[in-house]
Amino acid sequence: MNKKFLFLISGLILLLSAASSVLSAGTPLDMVFIPSGYSMMGAEYGDLFAESNTKPYHLVYLDAFYMDVHEVTNADYAVCVSAGKCTVPESVASKTRDDYYTNPTYSSFPVVNVTWQEAADYCAFVEKRLPTEAEWERAARGKDDNRRYPWGSGSPRNYNMNISLIPGDTERVNIYSQGLSPYGVADMIGNVSEWTSDWYDASWYDEKEQTDPQGPQTGVEKVVRGNSYEDEISKLHLASRYGMSPESSSFTVGFRCAKGIRESVGYNTLLKDNDEYEPEFAYIKAGNENGIFLLAEPGSGYGSPMICVIPNGAVIEIVAGPVNINYSEWYQIRTQNGESGWTLASAIVFAEDPK
Repeated sequence: MNKKFLFLISGLILLLSAASSVLSAGTPLDMVFIPSGYSMMGAEYGDLFAESNTKPYHLVYLDAFYMDVHEVTNADYAVCVSAGKCTVPESVASKTRDDYYTNPTYSSFPVVNVTWQEAADYCAFVEKRLPTEAEWERAARGKDDNRRYPWGSGSPRNYNMNISLIPGDTERVNIYSQGLSPYGVADMIGNVSEWTSDWYDASWYDEKEQTDPQGPQTGVEKVVRGNSYEDEISKLHLASRYGMSPESSSFTVGFRCAKGIRESVGYNTLLKDNDEYEPEFAYIKAGNENGIFLLAEPGSGYGSPMICVIPNGAVIEIVAGPVNINYSEWYQIRTQNGESGWTLASAIVFAEDPK
């Protein structure tokens, strides 16, 4: 076989193997990156399809974070139970299935009948947390428009979501590809409603908390977001919210987890070695649509071994730099899976106090 051909094939295999490791370096498994910035929250006063507790429509700023693509499943939750960190759901049945939680047929369906604390315990087990109400809505809405549904403002169809009593119970997570949010998050309307971290106050939006809102400091109910499979189509709205006792559970309520940027880059681990260490973060935003190549040495171009490829939108930690070489600035960076190398300053954008 031609040696040049073999060399090209070997190079392609190396590139593909590097690229396959990049996803874990860029974004935690089964999560999506939600960038920082301003967006709207709630519903306009004139929106006749929205309840009064979703108004007024107001501007909020959120730090960047990660959100689970899909709701936590029975199989996911069972791992936590087996590890002794979670308790079995209050009921193993769903609305129409007596053995829902225990039947392998429904392993990839959303776990239900869990209390707020049980949901929080699971998220802690996987080194995540429950999303705030504002994070949940950003993940469902996106940043730039006043949509009624995660997929836009087009009328709901049976290919958008599991809703309106058909089939009258939960379905497998993440099967409605035409109902995804702008960030690719599944089942933000339909399937099950979801616990968030905030205490509930029907009039809280009047406070217009604008920067990384966390909700009231105290309360008697926790915020639940997202319409479930039981809701009527006329009630659907991504701004829908209600309160539920944290000690309660329901066959229409599940949850998903979120994760902050500092939590995702090993910030707490680094602090164990140096209590005064304050890492600096940046986002990858390269001209190449596939992201950047991480090099072993600065300024050496193609002569330096390639460590991996990091996709656009990934959050990285600044280790050292800038170093000026041949009229270009280089930074040493660290990825979320611990890879360390060098890249051009032009390929990164510094984060605004990520959490």
